[in-house]
Amino acid sequence: MRPVPRLIDNNSRMGEYLMVFMVPLFLLRTVDPVAGLVVATLACIAYIQATVGKPDGYLVHQLYRRGLPLSGLLDQRLRSLVP
Repeated sequence: MRPVPRLIDNNSRMGEYLMVFMVPLFLLRTVDPVAGLVVATLACIAYIQATVGKPDGYLVHQLYRRGLPLSGLLDQRLRSLVP
């Protein structure tokens, strides 16, 4: 019997990281491509550091706690995602 890889159960955030990198890169490519690359790289690094080891929706809950109105985005069944 062949063992099943454990990656099947893990959530992959590679798509999120790619979007965080590509959006500033495309938005700033007309202004200055080098600045766009630098901003995209820094945004991706900051996003990775903020989400590694945290549950899904952690950043949305943190923004809500800081006063950003996100009434339709939060799941009311979850009380707290603060680790």
